[in-house]
Amino acid sequence: MKKKYDLEKFLDSIYIQAHSHDSVKTYRNGIKKLERYLHDKHDTNLEGMVSSIKDGKQDVYEFLRDFVIHLDKSKMKASTVAIIVAAVKSYLRFCGIKIYNEDFKQMVKMPRRLRPVEMPLTKEIISNLLRQVSFKMQTCIIFCVASGVRIGELVQIKITDIDFDMTPTRIRIRAETTKTGESRETFLTHEATEYLKNYLKRYFEWNEDKPNPRMENVYLFGRTSISKVGIRKPDSQLKIHPITANKILLQKTLEDYLKKSPDLNMKVNGNRYAIHFHNFRKFFRTTVGNNIGRDFAEALIGHRFYMDTYYTIPDEKKRQMYLEAEPHLTISNFENVEKNLKMMADKHANLENKVNELMEYIRSNSIEIPGFFKNN
Repeated sequence: MKKKYDLEKFLDSIYIQAHSHDSVKTYRNGIKKLERYLHDKHDTNLEGMVSSIKDGKQDVYEFLRDFVIHLDKSKMKASTVAIIVAAVKSYLRFCGIKIYNEDFKQMVKMPRRLRPVEMPLTKEIISNLLRQVSFKMQTCIIFCVASGVRIGELVQIKITDIDFDMTPTRIRIRAETTKTGESRETFLTHEATEYLKNYLKRYFEWNEDKPNPRMENVYLFGRTSISKVGIRKPDSQLKIHPITANKILLQKTLEDYLKKSPDLNMKVNGNRYAIHFHNFRKFFRTTVGNNIGRDFAEALIGHRFYMDTYYTIPDEKKRQMYLEAEPHLTISNFENVEKNLKMMADKHANLENKVNELMEYIRSNSIEIPGFFKNN
């Protein structure tokens, strides 16, 4: 009979909370670090450690303090240490061991987390990147830049989530794919829509004018080794969940392209790549926030605090707001787009000045104001 501190039961309880395979993987890796530490430093296992704490032979806070010191001396990043310790604390609580947060803070000193300064992406950088990568990666990048989706949401997009009949193209982000567990919608620019359509035709033999029922359950941005009819074959050899595998594949592929391009192979604090999928999401949030409004941008990327306000906006207004943002999210030939935007703004300002001059002339000469001016 398995005991209540059985690891698999614990991981099942983690999955139930968020239905996230990534969370399960993170907690499993954390417990593996603990098991290695117990084996190498204490010549025991999980069962022995739990029994020792419960029997009063080992103080839980002293144990955790020594474990943190061990992890820190192993040259792990502070953020990694925090994740591992969170997993271990959660496991100990699952085993019936009480850990009070205030006591933990007093007894266990965690290494200070350094927050590196992110390099903001520009259209020039993204445009340069697009010239260095495959068509599939181009489509992934343009999709993220135009929609603000997380990479975990991107790899779970299905054809049934996309409404090409709407302008702009609407993307439905299903609740089970989101970090917050809430569904939402976002949009694609005309540029991203064209990329996506060409991608679907190339890799899945998608027909724009006919139903594509065999694609309904296919993850569009997973592995694209396809069969004759364009449907991705399942990989039965994968040892990790397919969704996690797809995320890792995209991230690793992007890093491989960056390594081949010296002018793009930039790192923050000599460690993390400056260009990564989360940075595309940040570019979207900053761009839409600066040009349309922060609340609208935060709601589109799925930050919960802003969702209630977003859902009170009529659908037509949402589309109009996104269309206003679209030129600022367009990457291909962006220099001409921005030049045209400036020309239109200058023309509008000039026209407004002319109208004001005309109105002043009419008033100063006691001329009756035409009806269409009164209506405006």
